Amino acid sequence: MWWSVFRRLFKRHPSVSSRPSPPDEPARATTDRGDLLEQLELLFNKSDDMRLRRFQLGDSGGRRCAVIFFKGLVDSDRVEEAIVRPLITWSYAAEKVGGNQTRLRDICDRFVVASDAKQVTNAHEASDAVLSGDVLFVFEGDREGLAVSNPGGQARGVQDPILEVTLRGPRDSFTETLFINTSLIRRRVRDPHLRVAIQEIGTRSKTSVALLYIEGITPETLVNEIERRLDGIELDGVLDTGYIEHLIEDEWWSPFPQHLKTERPDKAVAGLYEGRAVLIADTTPFALIMPTTFDSYFHSPEDSYDRWLPVNLLRVVRFIAALTSLVAPSLYVAFVAFHPGTLPTQFLLRVKAAREGVAFPILVEALLMMFFLELIKEAGFRLPSPIGQVFGIVGGLVLSDIGVRAGIVSEAMVIVIAITAISSFSAVDREMGTVLRLLGLPILISTSILGLPGLVLALILIATHLSILRSYGVPYLMPYPYFRIGDMRDTVFAAPMHHRQERPKHLGAKDKRRLRKSKEVADSKDEKGGSR
Repeated sequence: MWWSVFRRLFKRHPSVSSRPSPPDEPARATTDRGDLLEQLELLFNKSDDMRLRRFQLGDSGGRRCAVIFFKGLVDSDRVEEAIVRPLITWSYAAEKVGGNQTRLRDICDRFVVASDAKQVTNAHEASDAVLSGDVLFVFEGDREGLAVSNPGGQARGVQDPILEVTLRGPRDSFTETLFINTSLIRRRVRDPHLRVAIQEIGTRSKTSVALLYIEGITPETLVNEIERRLDGIELDGVLDTGYIEHLIEDEWWSPFPQHLKTERPDKAVAGLYEGRAVLIADTTPFALIMPTTFDSYFHSPEDSYDRWLPVNLLRVVRFIAALTSLVAPSLYVAFVAFHPGTLPTQFLLRVKAAREGVAFPILVEALLMMFFLELIKEAGFRLPSPIGQVFGIVGGLVLSDIGVRAGIVSEAMVIVIAITAISSFSAVDREMGTVLRLLGLPILISTSILGLPGLVLALILIATHLSILRSYGVPYLMPYPYFRIGDMRDTVFAAPMHHRQERPKHLGAKDKRRLRKSKEVADSKDEKGGSR
């Protein structure tokens, strides 16, 4: 009896057990034999945005045909003006002179003036072409059709960067259209050796992904490794490069990003010239640059446009700010709770007096303020822009003032968390700033247990992790482990441009030199120096 009750309780529902497993490939036409037009009508019979335009070529004895496209993916007016009407006119002219207007090859060679037209031989190829934004021309009763490129539809134009704002440099950014993004790179790299390898990823989304690299600079091993990882992706849909990033990165469990993301074409081109590869996906304005190193997340595109002295000042500020956002709360907890004797007497007395009315231990106080910081940042980011900016400022001031008055936090802790927030936002890459604030939590907990030794131990563990982390075989902390003079000229400090004549050696670029002085210029400088 008990066994029967147990089986009834845990028996799987029939609808669940009898549910068929999802297919490996999306549902397509049942067969590739027979009338191609009928197969497509059967495949898209419940798609109200599909447009089917039937017409006849020639007089009453001419063959009937049709064009198929999806509204919104192509320009409907251009379909009528550039394909249907000229094709009917051409068919009457061809009929008078005895020409053949029923062969797809003749129509493609003599009529179609589009830059891209191809013949499709089955329903799979035809449906992929229509879903990609092509116009399909097909005769009734035929098994083959003609896919004609007719770009159109709504797309966002090139606009200013939103996240990577610079004071000097180009103002354009990537869009959600793949070939607009590749054209932005082509304008900056007028090199016939620039390669654009396009493939489709996603069994259902069929997202076009472009891998860009400069043949002769980017190492072949890197290109082959990226292509191998892309070929191994088996996913229904790819909506952003973030999907691809998660599936091809070296160490998914690491908190540190292993791809450099950018919305700026000039930053992507700078990576290509260094010997890196760039990955762009359709429907997303963010590109991936690979491989990457820790230093890359603190280099701004305008570092190459400004003079080297102010650039060095700003880079030092960024690295100091990154370290501050990582250890500032932990240092405050360590000095106040474990090592008060290291602080100046007047400052220590003020801190102790401020914490007399606080009801929570210093660790709880720090954790609460860090939580409020993330809460205000996330809420301000989700709200509309005008409201979000005001909410971030007013919300921070109100919460801080009320927290101090209520005895939840002290004034010193408010200042420390505010410095931590400002320092984390100074990182060029938004994700790296978030990672630094995230790692501040285990460092804070370790410090609250062991004091300064706990802080040092946590930093050693993070440094150890960074030392073993790789991005496509390149050590994450390069070039510091090998201390190569040529590579050290563009790290924390940036040397003048004429001293950076070689590409980074750790990237393994084929053509190692990127700055070449002509002999005529060198001779003219020597002559001027000698005449003086």
